[in-house]
Amino acid sequence: MKLIHRTRWGACLAVTALVTAGATSAQANLSGSSFEGGDGNLIVNTSGNTDWANVAGLNTGIDKASGNTDNSFGQGTKEDDPNATVVTGSIPPNKNDLTRFYEASETGTNGHIYLYLGWERLVNIGNANLDFEISQNPTAGFTADTKGGVALNRTAGDLLVTYDFGGSGTPTLGILTWLTSAKDNVSDCFSANALPCWGKRVVLGSASEGAVNTVQVTDPFLPAPGSLGVGLFGEAAIDLTAAKVIPEGTCEAFGSAFVKSRSSSSFTAEIKDFIAPIPVNISNCGTITIHKVTENGDSSFAYTTTGGLTPATFSLSNGGSQSYTGVPTGASSVTENLTSAQTAAGWTLKSLACTATGSGTSATPSGATVNIQMGLGGNVDCTYTNHINASPTIATTLKPATVTVGGSVTDSAALTGATSNAGGTVTYTVYSNSACTTGAQAAGTKTVTNGVIPDSDAVTFSTAGDYYWQAVYSGDANNNGATSTCTEEHLVVTKAQPTVATAQDLIPNDNFTLSSGFGTPTGTIIFNLYAPSDATCSGTPALTQTVTVNGNGTYSTTNSTFHAATTGTWRWASSYSGDANNLAASSACGVENFTITNG
Repeated sequence: MKLIHRTRWGACLAVTALVTAGATSAQANLSGSSFEGGDGNLIVNTSGNTDWANVAGLNTGIDKASGNTDNSFGQGTKEDDPNATVVTGSIPPNKNDLTRFYEASETGTNGHIYLYLGWERLVNIGNANLDFEISQNPTAGFTADTKGGVALNRTAGDLLVTYDFGGSGTPTLGILTWLTSAKDNVSDCFSANALPCWGKRVVLGSASEGAVNTVQVTDPFLPAPGSLGVGLFGEAAIDLTAAKVIPEGTCEAFGSAFVKSRSSSSFTAEIKDFIAPIPVNISNCGTITIHKVTENGDSSFAYTTTGGLTPATFSLSNGGSQSYTGVPTGASSVTENLTSAQTAAGWTLKSLACTATGSGTSATPSGATVNIQMGLGGNVDCTYTNHINASPTIATTLKPATVTVGGSVTDSAALTGATSNAGGTVTYTVYSNSACTTGAQAAGTKTVTNGVIPDSDAVTFSTAGDYYWQAVYSGDANNNGATSTCTEEHLVVTKAQPTVATAQDLIPNDNFTLSSGFGTPTGTIIFNLYAPSDATCSGTPALTQTVTVNGNGTYSTTNSTFHAATTGTWRWASSYSGDANNLAASSACGVENFTITNG
C-alpha cells in the first residue's frame, strides 16, 4: 500500500481521443458505473441507473446571487496564479455567470473510482469554458495573502478538470495536476514559465463522457418548476482509475472542490466567475481498525495480514487497537494466530465482529480471519474478542464444626477467583471417610447467583463418628468448575452424655398380729395406708385392704400393684372389727410408718 502524488503525471499519461455522447439522448454509461453522465439532464432515464436526482454522496456548491453582491476573480487572474484578486459588483460582459455546481464520487462495480461533475449558469452565451479545481485539502479555500488578495491554498497533486464546450456538439474534457516540487521541471508546465504551475493537460478519452443540455431539462434541486433552458446545464463523468488519476493499488484523497469560468477556451485566458469551495470526499483511501477485547484475563495475540497492509504483522492485548489508514481499494485480510501455549491455557476466539461502510466496502469474518474488500473511502472496523475461563477455588465452613449425635449441621461455601457474575450450581455432600468416597449423604444443590452460594440443607446425624463435607462447583460459561478439599471440612459427631437421677419407689405391705382373743376370734382386719400429706389419718387412704380373721395370729396385706413414691412419712392405721366374743382393737395413726427420702 502506498500514497502517491502525481508530480509528473501530466507529462507521462498518454493522450487519447475523447469519446463522449450527444446531449439529452440516452447514452451508454461508463463501464462499471450506473451514472448517466452523458445525457445532459439530471434525472434517471433508464431504471436501475443513477443520475443527479439519486446519486449517493451528492455535494452542491451555490453561487452568490447575481448582481452587486456577486463576486468573481478580477485584474487578469489566470489559472496558474497561486494568488488571485476577488472583486464584487458588476459582472464583466464576457463572464459565464455560474449559479451552482454538483459533485459526487463512487466506487464502480469494477473497483474503479468515478468522479461526477455538473454545472449550471444563468445565461446561455453559446460556448462554455469551465474549470473544476479539486484539492486534497479538505479545508482548502481562499485565504488573505500578503498583497491584499487571496491565496488559493494549492497542494502538489491537486487536480484541475477543464470543461470546454464550443456551443454545440460534445464538450472537451481535460485534466491537469498542480506541480510544485523541485523534481518537476518548468517544461512540465502546461502554459506557465515557472513553478508552481498546472502540468500538461491530458484530454480524457474513453475514460470520460459529458454533455450540455440541448433541450429544456428539469433540475429537481431548484424551486418549482426548476426548469433549465437550453445550454444552461452541463455534466461529466470520469473514470479516475482508467484515466490513471488514481491508479489501482494506490491511495488518493481529495477533500474540497470549486468551479470557475474562463473568458475563452484558451487556458491562459482570464478566469472570471467562481463558486466558493465546498467539502467533498473523493478517495479510494480506506481505513481498517482492529480492536482487541479479552475476557477473564489477558495475553498478547499475534496477527498477520495480506494485501500489502503495513505493518504486515502486529500484536494486541486487551484494550489495544491497530489502525491502517490510506488503504487503497482492493482485497486484504487480517488473521489472528493463537499460539500453542495460549490454546493450552484455554484461550479461544469467542467472536469476530466487523462493520464496513463505504461504497463497495465489505468485511467478511471466517473463523479467525476477516476478508476485506475496500471500496471508495471505505472504513472497516473489527473487534476480536478472546475468552478464557476463570479458575476459581471453593472453600467451605461448617455451622457448627462439632455436634452431639442427634444434632443438625449446615455447610456454607464461598468462591475465590470467580467472575463477578459467576453462575452455575454448588452441590453439597457429606461423606463418612476422609477421601469423600463412601457413605455419601446429600446436603442439597444450590444455584449460584453473581458468585454468591446459598448454604446447604441441614443434615441431622443419628450416629456418632467422623464425617467429611465437600462442595462441588459446576462452573459456567466464564468459570471452570471447582471442588473443595475433603479433609478441610471434618465434622465430629460426639456421643450423647446421659444424666442420672434416683428416686425410691416402694410397694408397701403391713402385718397385723391378733393375740389373746377368746376362742377362735373371727371378723376382719382393715389395713389403711395414708400418704405423707395426711398426718392424722383422717382422709382417704392411699391404700386399703380388708383381711378375714380366723383365730389369733398374724395377718398381712398382699399389695403388689400400689407404689409409694412420694417423699415424706407414710402412715399405717389398722383395726380389728371384733366378733361375738371379742372386742374391736386398732393401732394408732402413725404408730407404723415409713419415710421416703430422695436426695
